[in-house]
Amino acid sequence: MFLSADKSLRPTLVRMAVIIIAFLLALILLITNLVNKQIINAEFYRQKAVAQYTTETSINPRRGTIYDRNMNQLAVSVSVENVFISPNEIAKENEEKIADYLSELLGADREELLRRMDNKKNKYYVVKKQVERDVTDEIRTWMQKNDLTDGIHFEENTKRSYPNANLASHVLGFTGYDNNGLYGIEAKYDNELKGAPGKLITAQDGHGKSMPFEYEDYIGAENGNNLVLTIDLTIQSFLEKALDAALEDTKAQNRVLGIVMDVNTGEILAMSVKPDYDPNSPYTLDEESLKLLEAFEETEEKSKNDYRKELLDTLWKNKCVTELYEPGSTFKLVTSAIAMEENKVSENDTFYCSGSMMVKGWSKPISCHKREGHGTETFEQGLQNSCNPVFMQLAAKIGKEKFYRYFEEFGCMDITGIDLPGEASGIYHTNLSSFNDVELATYSFGQTFTITPIRLLSSVCAVANGGNLMQPYVVKAVTDSDGQIIKSIEPKVQRQIISKETSQTIMEYLADGINVGSTKNAYVKGYPVAAKTGTAEKHGAEKDKAGNITPYVASCVAFAPANDPQVAILVAIDTPTNGQYYGGVVAAPVVSQVLTDTLPYLNIPPVLSDEEKESMAVAVEEYRAMSLEEAKKKIESLGFKAKVLGDGDVVNEQFPRVGDAISGNGVIVLYTGSETPANTATVPNCIGLSASAANKAVVNSNLNIYIEGSYREGVGGAAAVAVSQSPAAGEKVQPGTVVTVSFKHLDGTD
Repeated sequence: MFLSADKSLRPTLVRMAVIIIAFLLALILLITNLVNKQIINAEFYRQKAVAQYTTETSINPRRGTIYDRNMNQLAVSVSVENVFISPNEIAKENEEKIADYLSELLGADREELLRRMDNKKNKYYVVKKQVERDVTDEIRTWMQKNDLTDGIHFEENTKRSYPNANLASHVLGFTGYDNNGLYGIEAKYDNELKGAPGKLITAQDGHGKSMPFEYEDYIGAENGNNLVLTIDLTIQSFLEKALDAALEDTKAQNRVLGIVMDVNTGEILAMSVKPDYDPNSPYTLDEESLKLLEAFEETEEKSKNDYRKELLDTLWKNKCVTELYEPGSTFKLVTSAIAMEENKVSENDTFYCSGSMMVKGWSKPISCHKREGHGTETFEQGLQNSCNPVFMQLAAKIGKEKFYRYFEEFGCMDITGIDLPGEASGIYHTNLSSFNDVELATYSFGQTFTITPIRLLSSVCAVANGGNLMQPYVVKAVTDSDGQIIKSIEPKVQRQIISKETSQTIMEYLADGINVGSTKNAYVKGYPVAAKTGTAEKHGAEKDKAGNITPYVASCVAFAPANDPQVAILVAIDTPTNGQYYGGVVAAPVVSQVLTDTLPYLNIPPVLSDEEKESMAVAVEEYRAMSLEEAKKKIESLGFKAKVLGDGDVVNEQFPRVGDAISGNGVIVLYTGSETPANTATVPNCIGLSASAANKAVVNSNLNIYIEGSYREGVGGAAAVAVSQSPAAGEKVQPGTVVTVSFKHLDGTD
């Protein structure tokens, strides 16, 4: 029919056919597309549609709290808010106003805010994270005043806070803006602490109105677990106070450090490096670093900003764990233990020190710190004198193979495995077959190999605790957000290396040496202390520009009480620049101070000798309102002198004040009648004087003395001398004022 149709109709029929075919093709394409979107890929397109009308907001979990061993808070999470904008909700006429306000209040980039608000497809742009609540409340008030109900939003977040500021900062570390741990315990236990985020999904239609509840979803955040540390906040405070004073006194160029450990369990009771930082503002440099940055001159290779990053990195590093040093004479404890355990020495053996010793394979004599020599000495005396030739002779008796095996047994070839990040591995001779006589000799007194401070302390604790090498650790327990214990960490004995008998004998030798050797400044009144000092030259280190300073690490390790060791401590002063660099002079006094505070705190009772009892300071009692005769009688009965000013019969004022501590031969000034206190006494200069001379000078000035430090009568070597005093010499003070004088032995070479 089509073929027989009028020729004039053919074009019309062709067009109709084309239209029908096109329609059929379009219908087929439409059906195919519908099948694809509604059946084959229905889920994919459903999700795209949901994404267009829903907004997903992350719900941040609360990071777990970090406690000390007594449940004092060391790190907590506080509630803050993230401020974000939704450009699709912001009217064009409000963009400038919002950009001006938020850039000024939050320090945001104004131009970037305007650029973001120009993109109306964008629903979420974070202006600033972790904004304090008082600031976000201010934003809400501003929005209300300016009739802005949409566009600026807030979401719950948390911010890390460290209530004790710098305290234990190198142990704790800090977190970043995303609340992830960056250093210290925060980084090492990040997975335990951070928890799991939740989410909130809300829906709006094309007009910005909320859609039915069926389109919303809420998944709660899972808060992080808590950590209970082995750290004791009080002992940490004792350690940091003493290290701050040591840094000030020694002017150490490369920081000072200290570790306090439970000898028998490996628990870290305190750990600190000075200078330190405040984890609440970790990107703030300390005063000395700021001086270095100010003096730095930029080069093509290094900008000032690069140098600032270096300074921060140094400040953040936990020197106790991440840096290596030669332990020096503190390592003689290990050599002593090997020799005794292998029966290579007895208490009756004698050695001879001429001041140096030749060793096969080395062209020069290896010196003792006492260049004129110690002469003939027993093993005990050699240990107390820290005599290098004695230990070189002991090492030769032990032999290379046995010494090398024990070196490994004491853990010196391994990291400790402490649960802190960045522990460094020591540098030592790794091949026994080529371990020569010179290396054997120098290893015996702790030089030509390097280890970390935590490795040294852990190893020598085995010498003190009966022979057990303990795993040091910082985290004691993990608890959930309700405080229920998830995991408890117990002390771990890695192996027993020496016998209890060897351990006990070495502790006895060291305790006796506190009166004669380089450890005199580690003395603690009322407590037997076993201590060993060390002074190691930093080979290859640069001198100062004037060539005056040869870098040394001065250190002291101690155990107390020596007859039943409970506490171990290591203090190291890296490159002291105050003219003194021996461990016995600059590190031992710091050990003494920390133990003086710590042992009574741990309820370890003192046992005072008669001499110590006589030298104990006495707290001044209350004499005001007493009759003059009654006050004088009571003062004299305590062994003090009474000095009366005024012509009255009743005491109306006194110096020293009630509770002030004064040493023997003290004078108490009583004011009577109309007499009132006045600054009429001049403080004498005690620096460099012996204790008896300083006492005489102070008392003769109608003042009182309070003696600190390692003063004792009858100890070997030079007498202790006054190294500091307060108030300073020449100051005018009231009669009876207490002058605190600190004494130190300056012959503590090792």
